[in-house]
Amino acid sequence: TWEGPDGPRDVVLVDTAGLRKKARVKENVEFYSTLRTERAIQSCDVAVLLVDAERGLEAQDARVLREAEQLKKGLVLVVNKWDLVSDKETNTARDIERAMRERLGLMDYVPVLFASALTGQRAEKTIDLALQVYDEREKRIPTAEFNEVIEKAVERLHPPSYRGSFVRIKYASQVREAPPVFAFFCNHPQGVKESYRRYLENQIRDKFGFVGVPLTLSFKQK
Repeated sequence: TWEGPDGPRDVVLVDTAGLRKKARVKENVEFYSTLRTERAIQSCDVAVLLVDAERGLEAQDARVLREAEQLKKGLVLVVNKWDLVSDKETNTARDIERAMRERLGLMDYVPVLFASALTGQRAEKTIDLALQVYDEREKRIPTAEFNEVIEKAVERLHPPSYRGSFVRIKYASQVREAPPVFAFFCNHPQGVKESYRRYLENQIRDKFGFVGVPLTLSFKQK
């Protein structure tokens, strides 16, 4: 039971062995460590990835995050061993976070926390942040409020035309939570390009949050 700012909550923590690059996974122990991590991601609600502050975000770290994103899990990135970074003037948290976000590309909704397992710095904050992401993942937006936001977003930037015809989004609603899924009903679903999907997702995040939560936008014929 975790005593958070909103009272006690039951939390199940699943620790996994540190991962090596797949090219080095030769022994059975390493194979099963990798397998346990993948199974843990599949069964969890929120995945917390610890990254070494001195090494930064490596390819294996990015792969694990993207796997968790594809499975629509809540995501938290914790930069561990922050106490060992000697020159914090030239290696500021902001610079390290910027470099990580550049490597992650479009996953800019993932919260980043700097901590130290050795000193306990911000260790409790890690659980609080994971619980916040869990609540965001469980969130349900009322249909009328959601439609109002989408209508305004479409007014600001209309979808591009498709085969000489305007794409019109007629209705939208959240059809699922944990993970959140949003359905958009329109005349030409195939005409909604990836850039416009990202625009709508950004509008949803700007208004409703969903920090650390992958979103699914589904476009259907109406």
